Amino acid sequence: MKHFYGLLLLTFIVVPVVSHAQDLTDNITVRPFIGCNPRLDTETPAVKAPEWSKEEDLVDAAISKTKLARMKEVTGTLVGFLKGGCFSAGVYSPTWHGEYFSGRNSPGPDLKFGMTCHFAEQNADLSITANDMQPLLDQLVVNGQHYMTIRVASAVKSEALYYTDAVGADATAAQTKMWLITAGNGHLPFIPITRKEYLLEAKAEVTAMANSIRDGWKLKIPSRTAAAQDAEKKAAIEQLKAMYSGTDLEVRARIYLRNYKTDEQYRKENIDNETAGLKGTLHLMDSLLVHLPAAELAKPAVVSVASTEFHGFEDGQTNYMLIRMNAAYFNNGLSEEKPQLFLVTWHYDPSNAATAELDRQLTERFDGQKLQEMLGK
Repeated sequence: MKHFYGLLLLTFIVVPVVSHAQDLTDNITVRPFIGCNPRLDTETPAVKAPEWSKEEDLVDAAISKTKLARMKEVTGTLVGFLKGGCFSAGVYSPTWHGEYFSGRNSPGPDLKFGMTCHFAEQNADLSITANDMQPLLDQLVVNGQHYMTIRVASAVKSEALYYTDAVGADATAAQTKMWLITAGNGHLPFIPITRKEYLLEAKAEVTAMANSIRDGWKLKIPSRTAAAQDAEKKAAIEQLKAMYSGTDLEVRARIYLRNYKTDEQYRKENIDNETAGLKGTLHLMDSLLVHLPAAELAKPAVVSVASTEFHGFEDGQTNYMLIRMNAAYFNNGLSEEKPQLFLVTWHYDPSNAATAELDRQLTERFDGQKLQEMLGK
């Protein structure tokens, strides 16, 4: 499988009270930052840095001035990180602003913040957000439990989990690249759900559904005594005798007896019909649990459909795997205004030659280690 398993990762449902606090937004300082990739910087001729226009920040009114000031220091360093080398060649005049929100409905620290840069002439946007990995996340319900899912990383690049859109038939369509910067050393903000854990939970859900169908038919068609059912059958035959005779009676009686079913037979037939698909799914799950090696069962569960629609793991077919958030990653004693992870998101139009050049610079020069060194500070 060509995707990287290491990860995880919701629609970002945060509706903060936004305040354009001018007295707080004008004091940000863009800190100088040595280029994204020092090796590349030394190989590139010096070019005058383009002007970056500052727009008004988006600020949640609930954030204290003290915490906001600390977050703005980080944001200023992020801008310096980009200006210091990622886009050092070419003449671009982007605009940027900071964003500072309180995201109580998403994983990680309560405060989410960062900067968004807009390249109007190139129709491109770049953002670096601290403490928010929501754009990578979704969810899937398995056996009544709401599991998070995260995009499967395309690769590991420059100390970051790297995500990129699959290039389809239309290579000129808008593209998105993302880098998730975490603490490193294998310490991730999420824990993958293993295939074994998923299979056990999904099997329990499908089994419960099959049992519910069975119990429903037991209520709908209760079993009468054998004597009562036999009496009903004899009464039906007598009714046919009263209505028909000769060959006509023989044919109708034969058809009736051939199609006759006891309560138990009729109920079982309906249960089998309604649970056939579920039984097939259960057979597949049991087979995987029994025959897959332990190492295979320990891999992340890459799946995007309901348990009843499971036809095997979707490695290489879907972009999401099941995870749970790693509480230990965030429960580290750090104050909420300090960055504990960064998500870099780059939206661009590859059909625009100037934008393609921007993309080349960012992809080649991006140095995730520089951002990693900012975490927790």
